[in-house]
Amino acid sequence: MTVGGPVEWPEGFPYRPHLRFCSLGNENVAEVMESFRIACERLGCTTSVEAIPSVDNADINIFFFAMGLGLPSDEDLPPNTIVVNFEPALPELLAEKPGYGRLLQRAWVWEYSLENLMHHQALGIFRSDYVPLTFEPQATPVVPQDQVLPDDEQDIDVIFFGETMPRRLEVLRALEASGLRVAYPIGTAWTPAQRDALLPRAKVGLNMRKADRTATAEVPRLSILLRNRKAVVSELYPHSEIPAVLRDAVEGCGKDELVDRVRALLADAPRRQALEKAGPLALASLPPQHEILAGAMQRYLAATSQRLASRQASTAGGQASKVSVLMVTRNDGAGVAAALASMAAQTLAPRRIIVVDDASTDDTVALIRERMAADPRLAGLRLLQAPAPMGWAAAAQWGLSQAEGDCLALWSPAERGEANRLQVQTAFLQGSPAVGAVGAWHISGETGVQRVPEMHAQILAGLLAHMPCEQPLRMGSLMLSLPRIRQRGLGFDATLGRFAWMGLLLALVGDGALLANLDMILSRQQAEPLAPAPTEADVIALAHVRERLLPLVFPRLSSAGARQLARLYGLQWTADASGATALLRDMAQACAQHDEVQAATVLRGECLRVLDVYAQNGRLVPGYIRELMQEPLLRDFLAPIGERIHAFGPAEPGPA
Repeated sequence: MTVGGPVEWPEGFPYRPHLRFCSLGNENVAEVMESFRIACERLGCTTSVEAIPSVDNADINIFFFAMGLGLPSDEDLPPNTIVVNFEPALPELLAEKPGYGRLLQRAWVWEYSLENLMHHQALGIFRSDYVPLTFEPQATPVVPQDQVLPDDEQDIDVIFFGETMPRRLEVLRALEASGLRVAYPIGTAWTPAQRDALLPRAKVGLNMRKADRTATAEVPRLSILLRNRKAVVSELYPHSEIPAVLRDAVEGCGKDELVDRVRALLADAPRRQALEKAGPLALASLPPQHEILAGAMQRYLAATSQRLASRQASTAGGQASKVSVLMVTRNDGAGVAAALASMAAQTLAPRRIIVVDDASTDDTVALIRERMAADPRLAGLRLLQAPAPMGWAAAAQWGLSQAEGDCLALWSPAERGEANRLQVQTAFLQGSPAVGAVGAWHISGETGVQRVPEMHAQILAGLLAHMPCEQPLRMGSLMLSLPRIRQRGLGFDATLGRFAWMGLLLALVGDGALLANLDMILSRQQAEPLAPAPTEADVIALAHVRERLLPLVFPRLSSAGARQLARLYGLQWTADASGATALLRDMAQACAQHDEVQAATVLRGECLRVLDVYAQNGRLVPGYIRELMQEPLLRDFLAPIGERIHAFGPAEPGPA
């Protein structure tokens, strides 16, 4: 598909390429939805605007400003539901509006803010994508230059439109007190017609954020001001999330400087005229909205197709068993009997069950033999016993050599598989030849349902986190394509220790396979284990895993760049703050070279870890964060961290 070209509708997709747009916001935000609607029509989709929200149809339903949206049931919404979020500061908002949070958890979410995206998984929002508001000239054209009034006909010094909460009123009244002519809505919001009648008369447009708790710039308002050729003073900080081209097209400053900056701009007519020209050029340099939505629609269609395939797999039946099950045990007497019982209870009986015992010193082997004798379904179990400890990877490789069929299910002694686990995963792999390994949601101890990312890009990105252990994939719930493993001579690398299964997954990805998690519960952990403290060997093994992972996530990263970035996972870092800066810069450079939003989101979380380690050890001197944010590469990469960046240094605004 060409960028911004017609969207390719998947064959057999149950929903039509007709998009129903519905907004619960007032008419002042209608043009935001209109920008998306026109962009989607440019992609070859038909559209309509609906007054009444509904998902009970065969179309794709896209909801804007949906905080008050009430849809039936508390279950997941149908896959034809997309909610577009334009609300900043989601953690705080959802604490006040939990109903909106539940809506976002139930739908596919198009998120406008990278700062919000960093919080999605912690908020239980796993089906989401970054879809920023940019510019669609066919929906919101720029005012022609010849319609700009001369200075002597502009009788309003400064204009602001939007909610006038106390923090904004403080600035507006200070402007009035300084003798300026200020236009802003009082009590009742302006209609778009009222706003557009006043905009030509204003010399300066003012843009302020809604609350101190968000670093996301108010881009919708800013876009309106710039396309109306206004010179803009915008509340911006070094950590504000805003496209760099827009940052450079406005006068940016902190809230306490807004009044002085407005007065200075009013006194500088040449500067105002330069900004009036710079704004539309900056908008035009943004990726067109239809190009943004072309990628977003393809990712939505792929994710929805996967969800539909998992549903189809859950109802499949009657296939011949082509599954081998592999479990490695060592001193697992507490859970092994229940794990074996769940294998025996599968609705799709495995062709072969292989248990490799790694020289247990407790009653594990005796319990296995006892279950084999007591349950005819386990009579054919192949028990391999190591005479001396050989490690998980070597034991698993021994078991792999005994596997047969089309699928290999990995099993953990601490987990019980749901009765349909093998049936569902086998059917999914058979119907999804591009997928090389599939996991699923699970129930863990006392914490309940554990949702995990479902799509390949999110899963790979999640593996970039410091100690993923078994997230975003869980070893004991994985099923792998055995023919792919056999054809390429892949296996469990003993140098990776207990993370050898991750190495095998990355080898599959390197061979072109996708990873997936099914959106259903297929296993239960018998008890909540205490997470073992990572050993030195674990840290080294995970560093080797990341060395293999990084080229898959960042394919254009040079070998030297990959080695530099891999230092993030090393045992030791440079002792002074320059080491922290180098690690942050390595992450920023890798992400600047690749349009990998999910990976960048995870690495921003790693930035917080790096800064925390150096801060805890007293290595960050006063002013460190302020100096860090002066470098454009780091400023733009770290901005979505938002206000949390100031946990590691004083929160002086500094230059925007």
